[in-house]
Amino acid sequence: MATFYQCISKSGEVLFNNLPIELTEEIKRQSRSQKIIPITLNNQITDCRIGERISSHGSIYTLTDDKRLVNRFKFFKEVLDQSLIILENLNTCRQSLIEEQSSKIDELIHNIVSLNTYSIQSLYALIPQKDLPENINPQKDFIKKIILEKPNVTVDTLLKLIKNNLAMKIEFSVYERINNPRIRLNRINYSVRMIILSIMQIFSDDFDKKNIEISLDASPISERRIDIDDDALFVSLFYLFENSLKYCCNNTKYVIFFSEDTDTFSVSFKMISVKINEDEIDKLLEYGYRSNNVKQLNIEGKGIGMFRIVKTLEANNAILKITPRCSTYTKDVGGTIYEANTFTIIFKDQKQWLLKK
Repeated sequence: MATFYQCISKSGEVLFNNLPIELTEEIKRQSRSQKIIPITLNNQITDCRIGERISSHGSIYTLTDDKRLVNRFKFFKEVLDQSLIILENLNTCRQSLIEEQSSKIDELIHNIVSLNTYSIQSLYALIPQKDLPENINPQKDFIKKIILEKPNVTVDTLLKLIKNNLAMKIEFSVYERINNPRIRLNRINYSVRMIILSIMQIFSDDFDKKNIEISLDASPISERRIDIDDDALFVSLFYLFENSLKYCCNNTKYVIFFSEDTDTFSVSFKMISVKINEDEIDKLLEYGYRSNNVKQLNIEGKGIGMFRIVKTLEANNAILKITPRCSTYTKDVGGTIYEANTFTIIFKDQKQWLLKK
C-alpha cells in the first residue's frame, strides 16, 4: 500500500512528484471524483482514491491504495486537507533555496565581472578596438606593430592580465571551498603583506587615475607571518580594495598599516571615503545594503562587497571592524561628504605569531 503525491506551484512548476508517470493525466481527470476508482498499480488492478486540493501556494494531487484511506472517505478528506501544509512547506523551502543560491551566485558573479572588466580595460588601453582592422591578417600586423612600439606597456598589460586571471581562478576555488563543507580550507604560514602587494598590482593603475597615493607599512611588524588560508584572504582583500577604489575621494592618501596584540594580528586601511553614518556601521556588513551616501554617487553596485569581505574573512577566523571619523578631516565634493574612515581586519587566535619570524 502506498500514497502518491504531485505538488505543483501556482506558477505551474512541479515541486514534488512520485506519481506513476503513466497515471498522471488519468489522476488529474478524476481528481474531483469522490468514488473508489480501480487503478492499475504494479500490474494489478487496485481500489484507490484520488483527490485534489488547491490553495494560494498551488495544487496537490493525491493517489492512494491505502485501505484505511480508501474505505474511509472522511479520513481521506482530512488527509487531503493536511496535504496543503506539505505544499506550503515545499514552496517556502524552494523559495529559500532559490534565494540562497541566487545570493551565492551573485557573490561569485560580482567579483568575476569586476576582474573581467579590469582585464578588458587594460587590454583595450593597449589595443584600441576602434582601430583594430576587421580581417585577421591585418589584425595580426596591427598588434605586432603595437608590441614593437610599446614593449614596456605590452609587458605591463600582460602581467596585469596574468594577475587578473589568477585572481579569477582563486575566486572560483574559494567559492567552492567556502560553500562546500566537505572541503577543508588550506591554512599555511604566510605574509599578509605579500598578499596585499599582489592585490595592489591589480588596482594600482586605477588608484593612480584617481590620484590616490597608497602608503604600505614597511615596519618590522609588517613582515609577520600568520596562519591563514591565503586564497580566501586574497578574495577578502580584493573586495576591500575594490570598494575602496569606488568610494575613496580623489587626490587623497590611502594608508595601510599593521598592529598586534596579545593574540591578534591586524591590518588597517585608513582612507578618505564616503561618510559613514553611525547607525549604518553594522548595516554595511549586511547582504544587499547600500547607504544613501553611496547611492547619491550613482555608482553601480548591489551591496555585496562588504558582505563578501566578512563572509570570506570567516574562513581565516578574522573579523572586519569599521571605525568612521577616525580623524576630524572632512571634505564636500559636489554635495557628497567624505571623511577619514578606517577598516581593520583582525585575525583572532594568533597566539603563536611571536614564534614565527
